[in-house]
Amino acid sequence: RDLGSRHTFDPRGKRILLLGAGGAARAAAFAFADGRAGEVVIANRTRSRAQGLADAIGDAARVRSCDWTDLQATAAFDLIINATAAGHGEEALDLPHALVGSETLCYDLSYAKAARMFLDWSRNARATRMSDGLGMLVEQAAESFMYWHGVRPDTAAVYRELRAFLAQHP
Repeated sequence: RDLGSRHTFDPRGKRILLLGAGGAARAAAFAFADGRAGEVVIANRTRSRAQGLADAIGDAARVRSCDWTDLQATAAFDLIINATAAGHGEEALDLPHALVGSETLCYDLSYAKAARMFLDWSRNARATRMSDGLGMLVEQAAESFMYWHGVRPDTAAVYRELRAFLAQHP
């Protein structure tokens, strides 16, 4: 919902690079496959984990796996999702800048400090569209609220408030 409404991204027919193969990456991969993405490439340091996720989706024509080194020979994507824990520690993401094209949206599932490393890489790769995952967090909370209370909150107002708070408390 955040990608579509806040960032006007429609996955249909698009090339998507998903970095990571853990739980958050799994949810994203299935959502993109269901959303008719043209191609989903799952990259992970451990190729077998990426392949396991691709196999679980079961759409070899559109979903494939690779490891970090395979990304050196890959063209730009429409969307790059960082679903790794790299921003939570000292580990750096060493990715080629050629993954980013003129319209690529770079999106980190983490937010605030945990997303800085990936967003810095995105800027260095000359991405013009990038975001952390604060909007995803807000939209997930809204879905839960809707489930329990039958009313969908105004996520735009909540997002603005949280963004303002994070700006004052870096």
